[in-house]
Amino acid sequence: MKLNLGAGKKLKKGWINVDVMPYDGIDCVEDLARFPWCWGNESVDEIYASHVIEHFPDQKQFIEECLRILKPGGILTIVAPHASCITSIGCMGHYRTYHLTTFNDYLAKPFYMFKTARFRTISQKINWWYEVAGDNVPKWLDMALRAISCYLSPIINASSQVFENWWWVYVGGAREIVWKGVKL
Repeated sequence: MKLNLGAGKKLKKGWINVDVMPYDGIDCVEDLARFPWCWGNESVDEIYASHVIEHFPDQKQFIEECLRILKPGGILTIVAPHASCITSIGCMGHYRTYHLTTFNDYLAKPFYMFKTARFRTISQKINWWYEVAGDNVPKWLDMALRAISCYLSPIINASSQVFENWWWVYVGGAREIVWKGVKL
């Protein structure tokens, strides 16, 4: 079983698309802010959560619930706003933003939040533009921005510390972090 949490209108074929709103194509209407979620312990193979975790005041509880329902060896992908994304900083529904190594530092290393590593990081990257854009951008503009992102994102990721500590302040920010890990 593969869950696309907070799917909204960004549906994934072959996945159970989950959202709090009953949009067209949503397979399961679930309020993810209410715990525990409806899935059983260790019943899920993969979770994809794009622009979801930043809406939770208790992000540790969100991660704990993902850990509860993921099978050992299950995959968790989190897509979240980068700290330089001004539209995300200005969103009243966001409790925080992230930098490239946030999820690796908190989930794949012993740290104060979980004491032991809970995941092994498979990949992490910064996207200059959104992996999947919403309805707020015309399709032609989204396509042009994706083309630019194909060139800028690899440059940003090749020098992520320079980007996060200097470049974005003077040149401009990025939109999101994409982190993927396997449950230990």
